[in-house]
Amino acid sequence: MYKLVAVDQSVATREVVLKNQVTKKIDSCFDDSALVSSTSNFEFMKIGQEYDCMVVLFGVARNYGLGEWLECHILDDNVKLNNVRLVKVSVDDNIYYVHRDQVPANSLNGLFMFECTRKDLYKVDDVIHQEIY
Repeated sequence: MYKLVAVDQSVATREVVLKNQVTKKIDSCFDDSALVSSTSNFEFMKIGQEYDCMVVLFGVARNYGLGEWLECHILDDNVKLNNVRLVKVSVDDNIYYVHRDQVPANSLNGLFMFECTRKDLYKVDDVIHQEIY
C-alpha cells in the first residue's frame, strides 16, 4: 500500500509522490493516464489516502549515467497486465515492475542491474492505465 503524499500537476501530465506504507520509501511517479482516458485514469486519487499501486521502472539494463542505478532481485518473471509482460522485482524491499523485454535474458532467474530514468504509475487499486506500454 502507498499513501499519496503530493501531486505536481503539469498541463497534461503529473508527478505523484507516493510513500510505501511498509518500507517508508518515497517515490515520485509519472502519471499520464488522464491523457488517454477521461474515465479510466488516476485523477480520483486524493492526498493523504492509501492505494494499492503498481509502479513500473522505465529505463535500461545498462549504466549510461542518466538515471538511478538499481539492483533488482527478480520475484516473478512472468506477470501479465493486459497484453504487457512484466517482471516483478524487489529493490531494497520495495516492489516494482520492469518490462520483460528490458530484463537481460541471462538474469531471469536471479538479479540484474537497471538504470531507472523514470517510475511510471500503471495501476491504482482496480484501475489500469488504458495505454500501458
